Amino acid sequence: MQLPRTVGNSQAVDVQTRSPVLARRTVEVVTERAFHVVDVTDDCRALLDESGVVDGSLAVFTPHTTCAVKINERETCFLEDLRLFMERLVPQEAYYRHDDFEIRDPSTLASTREDEPINGHAHIKQMLLGASSETIPVVDGALGLGQWQRIMFIELDQSRPRSVQLQVHGWR
Repeated sequence: MQLPRTVGNSQAVDVQTRSPVLARRTVEVVTERAFHVVDVTDDCRALLDESGVVDGSLAVFTPHTTCAVKINERETCFLEDLRLFMERLVPQEAYYRHDDFEIRDPSTLASTREDEPINGHAHIKQMLLGASSETIPVVDGALGLGQWQRIMFIELDQSRPRSVQLQVHGWR
Protein backbone atom coordinates (compact mmCIF):
# COMPACT_ATOMS: atom_id res chain seq x y z
CA MET A 1 0.00 0.00 0.00
CA GLN A 2 1.39 3.37 -0.95
CA LEU A 3 0.84 6.22 1.50
CA PRO A 4 -0.53 9.51 0.18
CA ARG A 5 1.99 12.33 0.08
CA THR A 6 2.16 15.97 -0.79
CA VAL A 7 5.15 17.41 -2.59
CA GLY A 8 5.82 21.11 -2.15
CA ASN A 9 6.75 23.39 -4.99
CA SER A 10 10.41 23.37 -5.98
CA GLN A 11 12.02 26.76 -5.94
CA ALA A 12 15.11 27.84 -7.83
CA VAL A 13 16.86 30.88 -6.38
CA ASP A 14 18.65 33.15 -8.84
CA VAL A 15 21.92 34.14 -7.18
CA GLN A 16 23.48 35.99 -10.13
CA THR A 17 22.80 39.38 -8.57
CA ARG A 18 23.85 38.31 -5.07
CA SER A 19 27.19 38.19 -3.29
CA PRO A 20 28.58 34.93 -1.89
CA VAL A 21 29.30 34.95 1.85
CA LEU A 22 31.20 32.67 4.20
CA ALA A 23 31.20 33.55 7.91
CA ARG A 24 32.64 31.55 10.82
CA ARG A 25 32.61 31.73 14.57
CA THR A 26 33.83 29.48 17.36
CA VAL A 27 31.76 29.32 20.52
CA GLU A 28 33.82 28.43 23.60
CA VAL A 29 32.04 26.75 26.52
CA VAL A 30 33.08 25.11 29.76
CA THR A 31 30.82 22.17 30.44
CA GLU A 32 29.77 21.42 34.01
CA ARG A 33 29.31 17.62 33.93
CA ALA A 34 28.49 14.64 31.77
CA PHE A 35 25.32 15.20 29.77
CA HIS A 36 25.53 18.95 30.05
CA VAL A 37 23.41 20.47 27.27
CA VAL A 38 24.33 23.88 25.88
CA ASP A 39 21.78 25.51 23.57
CA VAL A 40 23.71 27.26 20.77
CA THR A 41 20.68 28.28 18.70
CA ASP A 42 20.97 31.97 19.60
CA ASP A 43 24.71 31.94 18.73
CA CYS A 44 23.80 30.49 15.33
CA ARG A 45 21.12 33.11 14.73
CA ALA A 46 23.51 35.90 15.72
CA LEU A 47 26.14 34.70 13.22
CA LEU A 48 23.48 34.38 10.53
CA ASP A 49 22.19 37.91 11.20
CA GLU A 50 25.71 39.38 11.17
CA SER A 51 26.60 37.56 7.94
CA GLY A 52 23.63 38.90 6.01
CA VAL A 53 23.10 35.50 4.36
CA VAL A 54 19.60 35.24 2.90
CA ASP A 55 19.82 31.79 1.26
CA GLY A 56 22.35 29.08 2.10
CA SER A 57 23.11 26.81 5.03
CA LEU A 58 24.61 26.88 8.48
CA ALA A 59 26.83 24.08 9.79
CA VAL A 60 27.38 23.45 13.50
CA PHE A 61 30.33 21.18 14.34
CA THR A 62 32.26 20.03 17.39
CA PRO A 63 35.80 18.64 17.05
CA HIS A 64 35.45 16.59 20.25
CA THR A 65 34.90 12.81 20.17
CA THR A 66 32.93 12.69 23.40
CA CYS A 67 30.41 15.41 22.51
CA ALA A 68 27.48 15.63 20.13
CA VAL A 69 25.54 18.29 18.25
CA LYS A 70 21.84 17.52 17.91
CA ILE A 71 18.65 19.27 16.88
CA ASN A 72 15.60 18.56 18.98
CA GLU A 73 13.25 20.07 21.51
CA ARG A 74 15.05 21.63 24.48
CA GLU A 75 12.56 20.49 27.06
CA THR A 76 13.81 19.51 30.51
CA CYS A 77 11.85 16.26 30.89
CA PHE A 78 12.80 15.04 27.41
CA LEU A 79 16.50 15.78 28.01
CA GLU A 80 16.39 13.99 31.37
CA ASP A 81 14.67 11.00 29.71
CA LEU A 82 17.42 10.93 27.08
CA ARG A 83 20.15 11.15 29.73
CA LEU A 84 18.63 8.30 31.77
CA PHE A 85 18.14 6.18 28.64
CA MET A 86 21.77 6.66 27.59
CA GLU A 87 22.95 5.83 31.13
CA ARG A 88 20.97 2.57 31.10
CA LEU A 89 22.18 1.72 27.60
CA VAL A 90 25.84 2.64 28.18
CA PRO A 91 26.59 2.69 31.93
CA GLN A 92 29.72 4.56 32.97
CA GLU A 93 30.79 1.85 35.42
CA ALA A 94 30.82 -0.99 32.85
CA TYR A 95 34.07 -2.42 31.47
CA TYR A 96 35.30 -0.78 28.26
CA ARG A 97 38.41 -1.98 26.44
CA HIS A 98 39.11 1.66 25.55
CA ASP A 99 39.78 2.28 29.26
CA ASP A 100 41.99 -0.79 29.77
CA PHE A 101 45.53 0.55 29.44
CA GLU A 102 46.99 -2.96 29.69
CA ILE A 103 45.61 -3.79 26.24
CA ARG A 104 45.14 -0.37 24.61
CA ASP A 105 47.71 0.79 22.07
CA PRO A 106 49.77 3.48 23.87
CA SER A 107 50.02 5.54 20.66
CA THR A 108 46.26 6.24 20.92
CA LEU A 109 46.56 7.95 24.30
CA ALA A 110 46.04 11.70 24.32
CA SER A 111 48.72 12.11 26.97
CA THR A 112 50.15 10.02 29.81
CA ARG A 113 48.17 7.16 31.31
CA GLU A 114 47.66 9.22 34.45
CA ASP A 115 46.15 12.09 32.45
CA GLU A 116 44.08 9.93 30.07
CA PRO A 117 40.37 10.13 30.97
CA ILE A 118 38.42 6.96 31.64
CA ASN A 119 35.70 7.71 29.09
CA GLY A 120 34.95 4.69 26.92
CA HIS A 121 31.29 5.15 27.82
CA ALA A 122 31.28 8.72 26.48
CA HIS A 123 32.78 7.67 23.13
CA ILE A 124 30.10 5.00 22.70
CA LYS A 125 27.31 7.43 23.63
CA GLN A 126 28.59 9.87 21.02
CA MET A 127 28.58 7.15 18.37
CA LEU A 128 25.02 6.17 19.31
CA LEU A 129 23.83 9.77 19.14
CA GLY A 130 25.61 9.80 15.80
CA ALA A 131 26.41 13.44 15.33
CA SER A 132 29.35 15.74 15.68
CA SER A 133 27.62 18.16 13.31
CA GLU A 134 24.28 19.35 12.02
CA THR A 135 23.44 21.42 8.93
CA ILE A 136 20.44 23.73 8.84
CA PRO A 137 19.05 25.37 5.70
CA VAL A 138 18.86 29.17 5.60
CA VAL A 139 15.79 30.42 3.75
CA ASP A 140 14.84 34.08 3.44
CA GLY A 141 17.44 34.99 6.09
CA ALA A 142 16.14 32.58 8.75
CA LEU A 143 17.21 29.18 10.02
CA GLY A 144 14.89 26.48 8.68
CA LEU A 145 14.16 25.07 12.13
CA GLY A 146 10.77 23.78 13.24
CA GLN A 147 8.79 25.58 15.93
CA TRP A 148 10.28 23.65 18.86
CA GLN A 149 13.66 22.75 17.41
CA ARG A 150 16.85 23.99 19.06
CA ILE A 151 20.49 23.34 18.21
CA MET A 152 22.18 21.69 21.18
CA PHE A 153 25.78 20.88 22.04
CA ILE A 154 25.84 17.86 24.39
CA GLU A 155 28.79 17.00 26.65
CA LEU A 156 28.93 13.23 27.21
CA ASP A 157 32.14 12.96 29.25
CA GLN A 158 33.09 15.40 32.02
CA SER A 159 33.49 19.06 32.81
CA ARG A 160 36.07 20.69 30.55
CA PRO A 161 36.59 23.50 28.05
CA ARG A 162 34.95 22.75 24.69
CA SER A 163 34.39 24.48 21.39
CA VAL A 164 31.58 24.54 18.87
CA GLN A 165 32.36 25.74 15.37
CA LEU A 166 29.69 27.59 13.40
CA GLN A 167 29.91 28.28 9.68
CA VAL A 168 27.29 29.90 7.49
CA HIS A 169 27.64 30.09 3.76
CA GLY A 170 25.32 31.32 1.09
CA TRP A 171 24.30 34.51 -0.65
CA ARG A 172 23.17 37.95 0.43
